[in-house]
Amino acid sequence: SAAISFAGLKKGTCAAEGYTVDDGTTNEKVPVIGSVTVHKFKKSVGLEAVATPVCPPEQFTTAKDFDLKSYAAARWYVQQQMPVQYLPETQNYCVQARYTLRESRTLLGYDVDVHNYAEEKDGTVHSATLCAKIVDADSGKLEVAPCFLPSIFAGPYWVLDYSEQEGYALISGGAPTEATEAACKTGDGVNGAGLWIFTRKQQRDQDLLEKVRNIAVAKGFDVSVLKDVDQTNCKGDPVVV
Repeated sequence: SAAISFAGLKKGTCAAEGYTVDDGTTNEKVPVIGSVTVHKFKKSVGLEAVATPVCPPEQFTTAKDFDLKSYAAARWYVQQQMPVQYLPETQNYCVQARYTLRESRTLLGYDVDVHNYAEEKDGTVHSATLCAKIVDADSGKLEVAPCFLPSIFAGPYWVLDYSEQEGYALISGGAPTEATEAACKTGDGVNGAGLWIFTRKQQRDQDLLEKVRNIAVAKGFDVSVLKDVDQTNCKGDPVVV
């Protein structure tokens, strides 16, 4: 039989390219050869090419008219978070965060004290105070690092959406620059990593949680990276801010 190539596909390579579904036959006239029966195939739906997401997506934005003073006025409870190098999933218990605005910037360039608290399943406590630098207050962009490091080494802490009235905040460690099969995510190291859903109330409100997850999806995030935080039977954060 004649070896026929078309659009870069040679005889015998169609199946390898995913063209496995019978799509009928047609008769074509070919110069010199004459009438040729062409057996056609098409790709199955499951094998159709899927476009790789563009990350960060065009629709990605952070908060607008962000009020840092209001945001820092009370404690936040983490309901879901993405595991990262400094926050492994083993510490997804009783995670809390509180913020104190400084009257003036420190010599190393920080404006906010950040107190983080978490527990492990066996009750082991992890507590740390970090420092944050305000980068763009109106759009909720800060940078966070250990307080002994100059702020030039701090990593992004971005408030993507926030409602004091409804009692939630969506936080990321910067823009989601890495593509997954369905959407985008941040890295999972130290700087440029993380996704969090905060609520003012410690008890989970599933409807509110779903609302914030949908906000994250609309901003282009793959929310499958989020893991539940257990906010029951907590020892509680003893530090008063």
